[in-house]
Amino acid sequence: MHKILFVDPDLCTGCRSCEAICSLVHDGASNPRYSRITIETWGEMAVHIPMICQRCIDPVCEQVCPTKARKRDPKTGAVITDDAICVGCESCIYACPYAAPKVHPLTKKTITCDVCQGDPQCLGVCTTGALSYIPAECIAWKKRRHVGQSLAEQYRGILKRI
Repeated sequence: MHKILFVDPDLCTGCRSCEAICSLVHDGASNPRYSRITIETWGEMAVHIPMICQRCIDPVCEQVCPTKARKRDPKTGAVITDDAICVGCESCIYACPYAAPKVHPLTKKTITCDVCQGDPQCLGVCTTGALSYIPAECIAWKKRRHVGQSLAEQYRGILKRI
């Protein structure tokens, strides 16, 4: 049973600690350009969303890779790049609907979250709980609960105005 790195954007403050630890663990330097997780910020709405690989059932990034460098890790289920055969063509970047893969500035190869081989280090630095590592079958439940809570808050706001 594979686990998924789940993001709750309502809890993300945009502190970028996850980016810092990711780059430190993978490259030995605290540099967000080396991170496999990227915080996207929409300032006008004060929204921060950690962007990570969504581990599609049938990954388009894997299908479009001309060298077959994109593949699923059998141990963790993460969709990763095999650096030995990646040519840096960026096809996976353009194909991904979630903008998860990115080019590593030093290697010029694509990188995505590999969930630290099953022990995501970003969880330990996320003080708000915006990131959690849960079994894949729990994702639908978490999303339904999140949507339900959002709708309940909207209805409460409408009822207060009436």
